Amino acid sequence: MSGSTDSDMTSSEVERLAGKSREAFILAIELFNRPTIRYRVEGCAFFLCNAWELMLKAYLVKRDGLGAVSYRDKPGRTISLEDCLKRTMTNDKDPVRKNIETVLRLRNVSTHYVVPEYEIAYGPIFQANVRNYDDKMRATSASRCAIRCRTTT
Repeated sequence: MSGSTDSDMTSSEVERLAGKSREAFILAIELFNRPTIRYRVEGCAFFLCNAWELMLKAYLVKRDGLGAVSYRDKPGRTISLEDCLKRTMTNDKDPVRKNIETVLRLRNVSTHYVVPEYEIAYGPIFQANVRNYDDKMRATSASRCAIRCRTTT
């Protein structure tokens, strides 16, 4: 028998999610570092939220199995970043969770309306988010290599 096991499929999905998460994270940083793009704060928020969502889903799949991120009654639909946060960071006072929620609020407002340029206000929030993401990626072992490894090779 040479079929894939559930463990193989789970491992493959974890790596796929973690890989896409890293790509979204790198896009967020690259976009924010382009001073000529006026939509960079909003774009950075979109990609940071996507990176977190995919990384947390990788963690949930690894921890709880392939069905952990899907709705049983809605085929093809997966849980939101908010739901991922509730399932993985259960302390709603956790500074990392609060930081992600701040970026998520910016992303949600930006999706539905134009926000004023808050580059100066959001710079430190994004900087903390970047550090938090890298730390969490390492801590959750969602991937064999975190962002620092990827960007320095």
